[in-house]
Amino acid sequence: MKRMTIALLAAAVVVTAAAGSGTESKWTVTKGGKGIASITLLTSTSGSRGEWKASGGAAPVIFLASKGQTWVRQTGGDVEVASYKGGEERTIVPALLGIDPSGRKTMKVASGPTTYTLTRTSLSASNADASNFAVRPKKGASSTISRLSGDLFGQSSSGVSATAGGRGVGNSGMKLKDGGDYEAVAALEKRDATWKAGLDQSLQEFQKDGKVGKERP
Repeated sequence: MKRMTIALLAAAVVVTAAAGSGTESKWTVTKGGKGIASITLLTSTSGSRGEWKASGGAAPVIFLASKGQTWVRQTGGDVEVASYKGGEERTIVPALLGIDPSGRKTMKVASGPTTYTLTRTSLSASNADASNFAVRPKKGASSTISRLSGDLFGQSSSGVSATAGGRGVGNSGMKLKDGGDYEAVAALEKRDATWKAGLDQSLQEFQKDGKVGKERP
């Protein structure tokens, strides 16, 4: 009877994890019977996230699955997995991101002649915040040029500063919860407003002096 109760409780935990808004599962990765890494997998309605941690103590590598694409987090932003110059994790983690962890305890991933075995060691319910699954693509050369053009030629007014224009920030005082330094943007807006007022006054004085609209002798 006691064993049956324990079994029922264990089953209830798995069902609860699967029925919740998300799951967190931990996996070991072995190659040739030797452990080489661990993966922490988060799933939610927002997407999937896998954290690869090699046994050698290297920094974790974050993989994100969103809208049918897989991304890798790097300094400066996320890149598509096809552009990621990594190691064996480049094949292993994306394969894990596409499964339902509550329905699998082990899986094998082949990469060329090598086969890796992934074994689930734990599974629990998770309510991870949607920000954990947000993809922030790394800006390429085209977006850098776009930003520079905004800095040089963007609108200068109390509503949008030149720099903010290049970054897509509009409406004075608008703030988003994205870590942006909106106090700095506000300071730039104030600076631009002062500069524009001074420029208008200088142009008016220049015109009053008769230096505009007169023909040369």
